[in-house]
Amino acid sequence: MISQRLLDGLFSASVSASGDGLRDFLKAHGSNMRSTPSAFERLVAVAVQADDRVKAAAAGHQAAIRRLFPDTPDTAIAAFCVSEDEGPKPSKIFTTLSRVDEDNNNGCIVNGRKRWGSMSPIADILYVAASTGFKDGRNQLRMVAVPADHSGVSIDTSAYGAYQGHMPIADLHFDQVQLSSRAIIAEDAYETFIKPFRLVEDVYNTAGTQIGLFRLGRLYDWDAEILEDLLGLICQAHSIAQTDMNMPHDVLLMSSYFRASSRLWEQIGDNWSRVPEALRTRWSPDVGTLGVAARAREARRQNAWVALA
Repeated sequence: MISQRLLDGLFSASVSASGDGLRDFLKAHGSNMRSTPSAFERLVAVAVQADDRVKAAAAGHQAAIRRLFPDTPDTAIAAFCVSEDEGPKPSKIFTTLSRVDEDNNNGCIVNGRKRWGSMSPIADILYVAASTGFKDGRNQLRMVAVPADHSGVSIDTSAYGAYQGHMPIADLHFDQVQLSSRAIIAEDAYETFIKPFRLVEDVYNTAGTQIGLFRLGRLYDWDAEILEDLLGLICQAHSIAQTDMNMPHDVLLMSSYFRASSRLWEQIGDNWSRVPEALRTRWSPDVGTLGVAARAREARRQNAWVALA
């Protein structure tokens, strides 16, 4: 069910876009959210204030993390750090998590490297996938909440200088990072966090962009049909967010949503001419990234049908 609060947030007459940098934007609009009942409603409250596509998508990225890590502090910016030199495959995660005085559960040490840490250059908290060793041929993984400014953590953005107009990205190095045992998240990292994250992030990022576009379209008097379609897609994403988002039938719902979302970009057409050019440029879709996402989505769709058969 779509809450009245969510719709009121989308149609708020008092909304005005922020001109702040990404970190300041997320900090300013992520505060005072304790009464927000869901990660999706938080997404609406933040993304409707975005003045460019990156901010809107970043609001989705942060909401996706909070769906999986609901104890993330209200004002914190978080990064999800899984990939290494050979990607995010569980068997290829070599960052280590070792116990200190394991008998008394007194703490842990993280060592290793991560690549492609989206949002990590401006993050307060790094959710890091680390291995406690192999058992029965399977890499035993846990997520660890690491303060980004902790001793032994270094962040290197040099490999990503060409990625302009994206959420900030960095490689990370963890050198004898000693933490309290409370930093370890007990659940199996792959099944609980890594496996569903890409699906959750995909929906929330896309919805964040659509929420921002809905505000933009209302400000610049887009055709009513486009605004109605955007509203429908946002509500469809909200409905998807009520599912587990990791079952085959959930994936089919997402497939329909993403196809409709791709079509809508094409249908905006002449409405873009009503937006000032400088602002229009900040909202243009990231075609390269969308192409990669489309291939992953198609693979997920085919796998879902196979599973249901």
